[in-house]
Amino acid sequence: MIRPITRATTRLLLLLGFALLSWQAQASLNGKPVVLIHGFQYQQLGTQPTDASLQAEAIDYWQKYWLQRSEVVLYWSASERISQGISDQIKRQVKTLADNGTCQSGCVLLTHSTGDLVARQMLRNLNGWLWEWGYPSSRVNFLVSLDMAGAGGGTELADLAVSVIDSDNIFTGAATSVVNWFLGTNVGPNELGVVRDLQPAAARSLATQNNAVPRLRFVGSGDAFLRASKPFILGYDDSVVPLHSACGSVRQENLESCSASIKTNGELDAVAKSPTGLRYNNFPVLMGDSTDHFEVIGSATSGDYAPVINNFTVGGLGVDFAIDQYWSWWHWDTLRLVRNGSDKSLSANVFDTLNQ
Repeated sequence: MIRPITRATTRLLLLLGFALLSWQAQASLNGKPVVLIHGFQYQQLGTQPTDASLQAEAIDYWQKYWLQRSEVVLYWSASERISQGISDQIKRQVKTLADNGTCQSGCVLLTHSTGDLVARQMLRNLNGWLWEWGYPSSRVNFLVSLDMAGAGGGTELADLAVSVIDSDNIFTGAATSVVNWFLGTNVGPNELGVVRDLQPAAARSLATQNNAVPRLRFVGSGDAFLRASKPFILGYDDSVVPLHSACGSVRQENLESCSASIKTNGELDAVAKSPTGLRYNNFPVLMGDSTDHFEVIGSATSGDYAPVINNFTVGGLGVDFAIDQYWSWWHWDTLRLVRNGSDKSLSANVFDTLNQ
């Protein structure tokens, strides 16, 4: 089904033009160009959107904070599968990066949600693509990836969606309601696209090879949509993506934190349900106990942020969040939190700290 040009599509195309006009040529993070890869966009399921429409929707996706701090926005269609159509779409855009030399001196990747999984597939294929085009491996150099609410390990909501759609909606009303919210549209079994890749078993089987690009993880465990999705997700989650995915855990497991020694709210205490191991080169950095899936890339404040790994340098970026540690009578425990972190959004804390 090809979606006709609507007022919404026209608005997006106009937005694309305005955004390109207002884009700051010097947009960077600590002098390094930032390349954005967006997450799942349900409105694309069951459609065949044009490149112009996909690009406009990708730009719209980042409007709240990161667009004006980036140089390149990559786009892909949720109606496709990651190892097939999506990989082809990303490959064409990486070819432009290679031709232009945009990342020859090093770029910073920044992903959200499913963009984490798309980036993993891209990094897995990057050297092969460059060889195919006759470029050295240094022609496109990604120094580090900042993964916000990364869905690299999938989400149980995708399992639920596939079960409900494939079984012709015979599940309970609650399950069907959550799937309708997650997908945002009525689609058939042959129109689930990237949703099938987001099933944890499928996601964890994609691009499993170790990669030299460090992946810094920024996660939330806040509430959205009246907590309706949480009963269907394993362990703590941000209402869409579970911690086992966002933290970069090697397993699909019930987690309450990315760390064995600090809770998502900053309490310094033993955490029984912490990762049994992390994927190669994956480093959880900040956790937002009250930050939901969409707030991680926005400009609105969402409470305090607890550090997991801090005071190190990677890809030319200094990860050195200012930290306060103090006794809290309210929690009756010692807290370790980003200093004045609640005054800014998670993304603003990340940008302001790493942009030095």
